[in-house]
Amino acid sequence: MLTPLPLQLEVITFDIRQAINAKLYYPALLVTLTLPEICAGLTLDKSQFVKQKQYVEFVDSYTRPEELGLDGISCYQLRGGLVHRADLRAHPYFGGTHVIFTTPESRGSTHGFSIAVADKSAAMFDLVMMSNAMIEGARRWYGDNSSNQKVAENLAFLIRSCPNGLPPFVAGFPVVASGV
Repeated sequence: MLTPLPLQLEVITFDIRQAINAKLYYPALLVTLTLPEICAGLTLDKSQFVKQKQYVEFVDSYTRPEELGLDGISCYQLRGGLVHRADLRAHPYFGGTHVIFTTPESRGSTHGFSIAVADKSAAMFDLVMMSNAMIEGARRWYGDNSSNQKVAENLAFLIRSCPNGLPPFVAGFPVVASGV
């Protein structure tokens, strides 16, 4: 049995699923691939940044390669291409000329393999399977970190919906904000 996520992280995983349901695949994938950074960042002081080492350690420790479809370093490279260039294969060390994700509308699901055609190659994944694997990884991570005082402190600062504003700054209308 996996440890339930605290509400602050559960909202993020809910948003991933809602984005997929709304066919907003780019935001769903973006948040999915940054989930390791969010979790790893919860263990750090505000002055520290998540680096490749922490990202890879999260993926390799808390996700299962057969479910995620790739290992930590490849996932980090995929994330780097997406976050910094909106190009999944843009990281210079991520092999392949293409990256393809099947979606719920696809006639089939392909996940965690590559295909080569002439001088081109594509890494292929299923968006729902990858998102689910990363969410389950976050649950495993939280099981190991639920009593970490730094995590408890930092959870209060995660981005969230504030239906009535964030007093004393704004009140009476919905905003998305962070901070306590």
